[in-house]
Amino acid sequence: MAKAPKEYSRLPGRGVRGSGFRLFSSSRAVCTLWMGRDHLLLVDRTGYTESYKRFYFADIQAIVIRRTSSATTTIAVTGSLALGIFAWAFSISDMAGRITLFILGGLFALIALHGLWLGPSCVTHIQTAVQTDQLAAWNRIRAARKGLAVLRPKLQETQGTVPPEELRLQMMTQISGQTDGTSSAPT
Repeated sequence: MAKAPKEYSRLPGRGVRGSGFRLFSSSRAVCTLWMGRDHLLLVDRTGYTESYKRFYFADIQAIVIRRTSSATTTIAVTGSLALGIFAWAFSISDMAGRITLFILGGLFALIALHGLWLGPSCVTHIQTAVQTDQLAAWNRIRAARKGLAVLRPKLQETQGTVPPEELRLQMMTQISGQTDGTSSAPT
C-alpha cells in the first residue's frame, strides 16, 4: 500500500502568543505555521485545545516583518545582571556566598547567551482583504526569513509576479496623484 503524500509541511519558527505578562499569563498559546497545498495554516495550541486559521495563498495581500528591540533589551539587561553579580561574587570572602552568586550569575549569563543564539526579534503580521493577524511563530528574524523563503514560491505561483518596472510605474502614478491634489477616487 502506497503512502499518501503529506498534506501539510511545517514551516520554521515557533512562538508564544498571549496577553499580559508572559510568565504568569494563563492564556498563552504556542503558535506554529503549516503550509498546505493552497493555504497557510496557523495553529494556536493552548493546553489541550487547538485553534486553526487558514490563509489562502490567493487572499494574502502582505506579510510584514518588523524588527523589534525586545531581544536586544533582554540580552543587555541579563548580561548586565550577570556581570554585576560576578563582580559582587569576587568581592565576597565567604566561599558559600561566592558559589551561590556564581551560580546565579551563570544563570543570567546563560539567558543572555540563549538570546544571542536566537538572534534579533521581530513581529510578523499577515494581511488579507478582511483581516490582519499576527504570526507569532515568526518572532525571530531568522525564522521569519526562512519561512518566507519557503512560502514565497507558493505565493508567486498562485498570485503571479509584478515586474519591477510596472511596480515602479504604479508607485510613481500614486505618488504624483497624491502630490498634485487630484484624487483617483470616483466622485
